[in-house]
Amino acid sequence: MKKFFSGVLAILISGAALALASNQRGANDDHLLLLQVFDKGKFVETLSLSDFEVFTDGKLLDVKGLSLVKGLKEKRKEGMEIKSGVLPRVIVLEFRGYEYDQKLGQIVEHLFRTPYSPSDTISLVTPVKVYGFFSEYLRDRTPEELINAGSSILKRDLSVTGKTENEIIQELTRLVLDLQEGSSAKDTLMQYQQNLESLKNIRKFSSDTLMAAAGRFSEIRALKHYVIIYEQEFLPIPNSQMMDTLLANQSVMFQASELFRSISSDESVILEPLIEELKESGIIVDFIYFKTDPRPRPDIQLRELSTDMFDIYFKMANATGGFVGSSVTPSTQLRRILERTENYYLISYAGPSEENLERPTSGVKARLKNKDYKLTCVKL
Repeated sequence: MKKFFSGVLAILISGAALALASNQRGANDDHLLLLQVFDKGKFVETLSLSDFEVFTDGKLLDVKGLSLVKGLKEKRKEGMEIKSGVLPRVIVLEFRGYEYDQKLGQIVEHLFRTPYSPSDTISLVTPVKVYGFFSEYLRDRTPEELINAGSSILKRDLSVTGKTENEIIQELTRLVLDLQEGSSAKDTLMQYQQNLESLKNIRKFSSDTLMAAAGRFSEIRALKHYVIIYEQEFLPIPNSQMMDTLLANQSVMFQASELFRSISSDESVILEPLIEELKESGIIVDFIYFKTDPRPRPDIQLRELSTDMFDIYFKMANATGGFVGSSVTPSTQLRRILERTENYYLISYAGPSEENLERPTSGVKARLKNKDYKLTCVKL
């Protein structure tokens, strides 16, 4: 299996993809924008160069050329030729889960049955490692070989990292049952709180792989999608009858209310610097929320635990122009994301005049004239 992937501490980029992306910069391609336009979720392919405006600090810039890419093929050109019509793609899938599910395997299967360009690069990120599938492997290996390799990675890594979380969940479940069977409320709630703190510690949000991706990909002219697949989590809590009993007990009512009535978010997470790094490097974050079916138990209740992480990844995807989907079939959501990577406009434009080069700007942006469509813009 080592032939198919390699684990590293940071996101890897194949030398071939890097060289290709660097060599694509032609004389007329110094200033490029990648634009995606959607109408009710469907890509709009009928726009022309005259429909776009490019500006910085409120001042219009001169648009030079347009290239429409549809289905990873250059379909139409306007104006000054853009030499790098079809971009290489960098696709990263990060799996945030605690238990392997067959539907996660379906994500891997769909990923590796998708057609790729020779310059594309794929990485799988698990809680254990980052695995790079480079262009030569995508080209030379069969989809079945790649699917087997990717599925084996997920099964192994998620079983390792999920063991601790599952053990804590089982202990929390035991404590809830003890509470309902008459054990000391004060002592049992104290043990529950200690285990809940341990659970929060292993679930802490980390920006390490995202920051590594932003640093590694910043100099590459490519379509870059970082896809987060987050597995829904549930927390065992007492049933409604037990909750009424706890809230009527003055000695533990406040502790019980804090533990069971709401799930607090980590207020120390500051996303703005990370989002700016991602946008500066041209990375689009997509978020797939994998809704699972918890095992029902009539003697306890289950409260959704992962709303805190949902908020974090939703904000990142929204800020970078990415896709957000919540589904019991996450492979369907991935299909929609991959379709987005196959369709886009490239716009070349004249940079700011020489007298403005030394002045700080708020960045180059694009807009549509008299069109009410959703527009995503990435500077290349």
